[in-house]
Amino acid sequence: MAATVGNKICILPQRNIIFNMRVLVIGGSGQTGRLVIDEALQRGHKVTALIRDPSTLLAKEGLTIVKGTPLEPSDIESAFNAVQGDIPNAVTVTLASPQVKGTRVMTIAHENLIAAMERHGVSKIATLSSFGVGSSFPNITVLMRFAISRTSFRHLFEDHNQVDETLKKSGVKFVLFRAARLTGAKKAPVQFIGDDGKGLGIFAGLGGISRASVAACLVDAAEKNTWDRSTPVITN
Repeated sequence: MAATVGNKICILPQRNIIFNMRVLVIGGSGQTGRLVIDEALQRGHKVTALIRDPSTLLAKEGLTIVKGTPLEPSDIESAFNAVQGDIPNAVTVTLASPQVKGTRVMTIAHENLIAAMERHGVSKIATLSSFGVGSSFPNITVLMRFAISRTSFRHLFEDHNQVDETLKKSGVKFVLFRAARLTGAKKAPVQFIGDDGKGLGIFAGLGGISRASVAACLVDAAEKNTWDRSTPVITN
């Protein structure tokens, strides 16, 4: 995978790549989740998607669709056991939290997923987070800092921050991609800015990152150990 460092594009090391995986996709009916499914299938992996309404996804070769929600442990268990003898090797999460006070959608989903992963001996989870979560908060734009602090955005980010803490306290190999503003552009080279996103300047993250690029990063994280137990800020 190509990455940009400064003005240079470099190829990241391809370490411990896992081929022919089964990936459990959480959030597969959303814009980014659909791209994760397509990316994984194009690379020759099998996919299990846990979604509320299976009619929202078209049937595809290599795709197993399970009806349910990650907020219910029994539904997650059904997804892990959907294909007999073929437990998922990794999990990707592209859920969105509602901007509602006290929301814990992302946190509860991850608590349930971690418990299931530990039962089944699955160690890798890659999650779409946001630039502005955790240590990256001081390095986003002033406008975004205001929005997160003073508007309903804060409820969403509180949930994301709790996910950050939950995964770091767990024993799983997690990757939390703190993505800049999501766009509908094509897949492009990705800049990995480190956990805090320092160095992007006063317009930090406004250029954004395409959902297609994020999908590729999530599948890369499932395949490799390059970013294990880290929270890189990513942008195009």
